[in-house]
Amino acid sequence: MKKISSVLLSLLLIITMFAGCSAQGSAPALISTNDEIISSAYPIDTVVDLHTEKQAAFLSSSTLSTKGYANGKKNNSAPKPVEFVWDCNNAADGTQYVLSISENADMSDAVTYTTTSESLEVYNLKIATDYYWTVSGDGNTSGIFTFTTSDIPPRNIHVDGITNVRDLGGRMTENGTRTKQGLIYRCGRLNESSAETPNIEITDDGKRTMLNELGIKSEIDVRKVYDGETGAITSSPLGDTVTYFSCPMEWEGNTFVDNHDELLRVFEILSKQENYPIIFHCNIGTDRTGMIAYLVNALLGVPEEELYKDYVFSNFGNIGGTRSIDQLKESGYYKAVSEAQGNSLSEKTYNCLADFGVPSEQLDAIISILS
Repeated sequence: MKKISSVLLSLLLIITMFAGCSAQGSAPALISTNDEIISSAYPIDTVVDLHTEKQAAFLSSSTLSTKGYANGKKNNSAPKPVEFVWDCNNAADGTQYVLSISENADMSDAVTYTTTSESLEVYNLKIATDYYWTVSGDGNTSGIFTFTTSDIPPRNIHVDGITNVRDLGGRMTENGTRTKQGLIYRCGRLNESSAETPNIEITDDGKRTMLNELGIKSEIDVRKVYDGETGAITSSPLGDTVTYFSCPMEWEGNTFVDNHDELLRVFEILSKQENYPIIFHCNIGTDRTGMIAYLVNALLGVPEEELYKDYVFSNFGNIGGTRSIDQLKESGYYKAVSEAQGNSLSEKTYNCLADFGVPSEQLDAIISILS
């Protein structure tokens, strides 16, 4: 009797081990509406990474140096795509599949992709977000699968033809909340700077990402106009549906004080809900763009250490060289915020910008929109 019990216990342990492997591996078998079996699928019930190996290594390190990870001379700023994989038994060659991805458990407002392959790479998902997905083909639809994306910022973005693109949102604040994603993006230029005639560098695929996936409504271009830095454009390379705001700023000297009027205009634009989602950029999306990103995120209460990492993360983009944390700390805007009154970074930034001339109602509006 003891021998039989021992055998039964061993069998039970083996079954439990295989059940555990099924839960943590690709997926259990799933049956479509036509009783045809999808033998495996991924991702299911797992946390998915959105950063490349080098990006993740830098973000998890205790140093603020990107040495060994990025040198600012190649465009390594794009995120790691999420690879969706499914195995459809008895599917005919050339079957067209529809992959649907939603942030809602009922699959409402889903984004769809079509492919004839049983796998697809998808870029630009939000961080710290639960996602739901299905796959359809030959009139059959799978069950609803779910996974969660990593909660580590930044939400860096892949846009073909542009470097150094990322969402300002998705970061934890001093009060324990996470700033909203999908509203405001920093990036490098969309067209060649200092060209005599417009040379649009963002590709058609990049435009589709900006317009259809990110839903961009406004572009703030802070490149100089008087010396032709804007590359002879007078409207957004994304087309007539995007409002183009030219707010030319100097990039040498004290970029905070020297660009007083244009910074006031930028904050006025950011205070209006109808302008969102917004992209803003200079030439390579690092210095003038970095100033705006720092001031906005600091205003929202993002901790200073996170802002340091965001600043040097630009080294993963093709920016022609590297930026160090010392350059940030030597900037006029950093010093102005540091010297302002307040018990926290967000209070200091609010008071600094108010003293600078940004109306309090605009600051309150920006906080309300993005928090």
